[in-house]
Amino acid sequence: MNLAQLPLNQRDYCAHHLIKLMKCKRDNWPNFLACKHERHDWDYCEHQDHVMRMKEYERERRLQMRKKRLEEAQAA
Repeated sequence: MNLAQLPLNQRDYCAHHLIKLMKCKRDNWPNFLACKHERHDWDYCEHQDHVMRMKEYERERRLQMRKKRLEEAQAA
């Protein structure tokens, strides 16, 4: 990632797709439409990563609510 000069805010789970996209843009510079496939792969990976993070967040939230509910039931 350092060699690809990837910004810190873009170093995530999908960085390998972004590196391929940046290389494609550099190699096919005037013809940016030649990189549609790489762009799609990166967008799809970012979307899937976002969905997975939201699912994990919801799962943790529900587990915390359940734990709180069980503690209140035991206290009563």
